[in-house]
Amino acid sequence: MGRFGRWRTAPRQLLYYSALLNLTRLQDQYDAYFFIVDLHSLTTHPNSADLRRNMIGVARDYVAAGLDLEKYTLYAQSSISDLTGELLCCPTFKEKAKKQPENNNYGLVGYPVLMAADILIHKGTFVPVGEDQLVHLAMARTIVRRFHQIYGDLFPEPQPLIENAVRIPAHSGQGKMSKSDARDPYISMRDENDQIQAKVKKAYSDPARFYKHQPGHTRICNIYHLHSFFTEADLLTDLATKCQQAAIGCADCKHHLATSLTSIVEPFRERPARLSEDYIVDILMVSGQKARASAELVLAEVRRAMGLRTF
Repeated sequence: MGRFGRWRTAPRQLLYYSALLNLTRLQDQYDAYFFIVDLHSLTTHPNSADLRRNMIGVARDYVAAGLDLEKYTLYAQSSISDLTGELLCCPTFKEKAKKQPENNNYGLVGYPVLMAADILIHKGTFVPVGEDQLVHLAMARTIVRRFHQIYGDLFPEPQPLIENAVRIPAHSGQGKMSKSDARDPYISMRDENDQIQAKVKKAYSDPARFYKHQPGHTRICNIYHLHSFFTEADLLTDLATKCQQAAIGCADCKHHLATSLTSIVEPFRERPARLSEDYIVDILMVSGQKARASAELVLAEVRRAMGLRTF
């Protein structure tokens, strides 16, 4: 049975659809290691005062999303951190460097190397990944091949589970929804109902429709694209028909989208509150010990292959 590492999640946004929901499916298929990227977060959010609070919150979201504690290992990246020229050309680094020129640190540049360590420390074979992470995963395979050339075969070459990637469009209609882009609001799994309504109301819709009496164009409408992720199939079909016949306007279509989003966010918003901090800390401690044991076995193999000994 294959293993996979999970290095990047956005559980407090509706990128929930490309992260947590997929993880609940994958936990039944793999010997799964999920971890919270507190070290990676230091590249753009180095506020130590918030780190513990955010860690507990993210772990609480994982558990609330329905992960089965008997089927996976959930731990903090930093809990095993003591065991672990092309980078400047990485597209994601260049994009981040443009957005935050005042904070170009090694953590940002070395992100793919740390990510490779996250995967290889458990001999990860499959990684659920979005399009923006494919370059990073290719770098991980390059590192594996270089190790093999010198020390012999030890690691599998990690492959992407790209069929699990979901690219939810941004409200602006340009690119994907992302919590890291302050210019474009995202829907948070903590948003109140009125916040969701307000955000959806401002979202970009059909660029070719100026008046309600004009037929809509679902193929190019950002709101309809968002509906395709969050609205039930029967209602989605009904909305498409009414839009194309000018029987419904963009404002009404947005209202339906906000209702669909609220029906998803509202129950999730309530579940984490029932999970105590002590309960979450216990999970992270027990799973962290399991992850460390797994990592130590792999590192022992690495040391033997390299001729290193601990005296």
